[in-house]
Amino acid sequence: MEASLAAKVVFHLPKQFHDNYLELTHLSLFHKIHDLITSRGGEIEVRRRHEALRSSFQTDLAEYLEADNLHIIENGMVQQSNALNTALAYLPPYFHLDGRGVLAESSAGGAVYDEKEVNPVLAMSKFRVLQDRLVKKRRSRYGPKEEHTKIPEGCIAVFLQGDNPHRQGTAYCDNETLLRTVAEHAGGRTVVVKAHPISKQLDDAQLILKLLQEGLPLAATDANIHDILRQCDVTVSYNSAVAIEGFLHNKPAILFGKSDFHHVVEVVRRPNDFSIALEAALSKSVDYAKYLHWYFSEHALSVEDWQIEKKILQVFERAGFSEATLALQPSAQTANAPLAASKATEAMSAVQRLLRGLEGLEEAKLRRAVVIDETYHEFIAMHGQGKLRICRHLSSEGAQEVDGRVGEIQKLQQALVSERFASERCYLAFPELGLVALNHEPGVVLADKIAGASGARRSRFVRMAAEWLQEATLARRKRTELASMYRLKQLKEWSLDNVEKAEDCALLERLLSNLTSRARQVKGMDILQIETQPWFSPENFVFKDDVLCGVNLRSAHWTSVSRCAAQFLVDLQVRFPSEIDRHRFGIAQDDWRAYLSIDLVPESERRTALPFLVGEQLFRRFVADYRKMDLRQNARRSIQSFLG
Repeated sequence: MEASLAAKVVFHLPKQFHDNYLELTHLSLFHKIHDLITSRGGEIEVRRRHEALRSSFQTDLAEYLEADNLHIIENGMVQQSNALNTALAYLPPYFHLDGRGVLAESSAGGAVYDEKEVNPVLAMSKFRVLQDRLVKKRRSRYGPKEEHTKIPEGCIAVFLQGDNPHRQGTAYCDNETLLRTVAEHAGGRTVVVKAHPISKQLDDAQLILKLLQEGLPLAATDANIHDILRQCDVTVSYNSAVAIEGFLHNKPAILFGKSDFHHVVEVVRRPNDFSIALEAALSKSVDYAKYLHWYFSEHALSVEDWQIEKKILQVFERAGFSEATLALQPSAQTANAPLAASKATEAMSAVQRLLRGLEGLEEAKLRRAVVIDETYHEFIAMHGQGKLRICRHLSSEGAQEVDGRVGEIQKLQQALVSERFASERCYLAFPELGLVALNHEPGVVLADKIAGASGARRSRFVRMAAEWLQEATLARRKRTELASMYRLKQLKEWSLDNVEKAEDCALLERLLSNLTSRARQVKGMDILQIETQPWFSPENFVFKDDVLCGVNLRSAHWTSVSRCAAQFLVDLQVRFPSEIDRHRFGIAQDDWRAYLSIDLVPESERRTALPFLVGEQLFRRFVADYRKMDLRQNARRSIQSFLG
C-alpha cells in the first residue's frame, strides 16, 4: 500500500495534554499505542478533543472524525466504526478501548456475566495482585490520606462524586436526595459520607453541612478510602470507582446511577427502593474475584500485559483497521534489533576501556557479549592463549555481588576434594567496580551431555550432578522446618495472566488442590538445608575429561536439599525429557532413581517434602515457560503424570 493511502491513528486529547501526554500516567494506554504505531512505521496525529465527542447524543460527527483514519478519543462517547473511546477503567493498570463508550457507557454494561464461565485460579490470582497493589498499600486514584482514621464498624459508606454523574446523565437522583434517602433508611447504621476529592468538593461539603444542621445522622470524613472500606458493610454511590475498590474488600455496593458493572450490585432507580436494595446487598454472596477477572479481562486492556500490543491490534482489526491499513511494518522486533546491537556495542566499548586501566587485564580483548541488561553485563574475552569471562554487576550492590561470587568459589575450591569435581576459578576481582574476571572453563555443558544420552549413560550424568552437590555442601548443612504453607501461599499469588487455555487453567487448579493437601501433610516437618546456589541446573556445569565443573557461580544461599533436587529434576524433565514412559511424581523414573541413588536427599523427605517441592516447581515452570510451546507441552505432560 502506498504511504499516501495509509490510515493514520488520530488521538483526540484535551488541549492541556497535547505536549506532555506521554508523561501522564492516566494516559498510559496512549503511550502504548504511540510506541506500537511509531515503532512500526505508522503515523500518529494529536488533535484537540471537541466536546461533541463526549456526548452520546451526537450523531453527525463527520466534521471531527473523517472516515479514512482511526480515531481514539480520551473519555469519548462516540459510537461509529472508525472511533474508539478510552479512559482508565476504574483501577490501574486497566483501560477501556471501546467502540461504545467508557465507564458507565462501556460495552461491559450490555454484556452477559456468567460466573460459572470464569476460571477461579486466574480470578484469584488477579484479585490478589490488585489487593496487594491497592488495599495493602492503602492506595487509590486521588492521592489518599496517609494517616489512619477510625471509622465506625458496620457503617454505610456514601461516596459523593460531585456533579459528574449528573452532567453525564447517569445519575437517577440528585446528591441531596441520595443522602436523605440513605440517612432515613439506614436502619440504625452510621452513615459515613466522603466528598469527592476533586469534583465540586466545596458543593459536596456545603450539602453535608446543611444536612447535619438539620439533624440528619451523617458522619463526614476525609479518611483514606481503605480505612472506610475496611469497616463499612456496604458502599453507596452513583457509579464510583470506589465501589469497585470495595469489591477488593469483599464489600457489596448500591448504586443510584447507571453503570457498566451493574451485574453484581444493587441499583436504586427510585428512592423508595433503597431499603429493599440495602437488605439484598447485605444478604447475598458475590464472588468479586471472578467478577473483576471477567470485567477486566473481557472489557479492558492492562498496560502491563505482555500481550498488550497484540490485543491493541486485535481491537483495531475489529474496528476495520488492520496492520496493512495502517501501513505497519511486520515486526517491532526487527525494528528494535539495531538498537539492541547498538547497546551491546556501547557496553562492550565501555568495558574494554575499563579493562585497559586494570592491572592484569590490560591485554584482555573482548570478543562477544553473552548478557546485556540493565544491571549485569557479561563478555567472553581472549587473554593470552586462554579465555576469560568478564562479568560486571551494575547495581548498587555490585561490590557485594562480586565479593559473594569470589567467596563461594573459594569455599568450593576447599570443599571439592575429589578429582572428578571442580569449580570455575577467579582470575581477578575488582569489587569496587562490580567487576570479576573468571577463567572460562572449556568443555561440554552437562545439559547437552544429558540431552544426547539415554539409559545407563544418562543416569550416570544425572547421578554425577547429585554427587557434585553432595560433596560441595558436605560442611554446610543444618536442620530446619519446612514452611510448606508459606510456599503454597506464594504459589497461589503468582500471576497467571499469560495462561490462555481453559484446560491449562483447570490443570493448574487441580495441581494447586493436590499441593494444598500435600502442604498440610508436610507442614513444619524437619528437613535438611544446604548452603548452595539458588538455581541448581544442568546448564551450570561443564564436562572436561570426565571432570564435572560448576560454573556461573553466585553468592550461596540456604535452601532445602529437596528443593534443590526438585529444581534440577524438573528442569531436566521440562527441557530434556527422557524417552522412558515410566514416571515418578512426574519425573522420568530412571532420572529419579539416578539422582536419589546418592545419599543426598534424606529418606524421610523422598515421599513427603520432595514430591511437594517437585509439584511446586512444575507449577512455576509451566507458568514461566508458557510462551515456549515445547517447554509448555513437556511441563503439561509432567503435571498430568504428577497428578496421576
